[in-house]
Amino acid sequence: MDFALHVQGRADGGTAIAVRGDLDYATTARFLECIDRTLQQSPATLYIDLRLTTFLDSGGIAAHVTAHKGAARAGIRLIVEHPMSAIHRVLHLTGLTNLLGLPPL
Repeated sequence: MDFALHVQGRADGGTAIAVRGDLDYATTARFLECIDRTLQQSPATLYIDLRLTTFLDSGGIAAHVTAHKGAARAGIRLIVEHPMSAIHRVLHLTGLTNLLGLPPL
């Protein structure tokens, strides 16, 4: 599966970024550029939809932390949603579920 990002507004004034494919060292720069562009539009909430994300390495984990920090600086809430169970487990093991707005396992 090729890596792709899809940005879409939501009725609640938020913006969702759907991540498709592997979020890893090779793709994190594109992910963070998309995050930065989206934050400049000042959405009420930034949703990161991981339902089509197939892999997350340490670079992808770091990118989520960077995205959260950027959103916090801008006063925007960041919520990660719909991760596959393996990715949810990785985010749980790294202690990031609460930070990223995910429910516990």
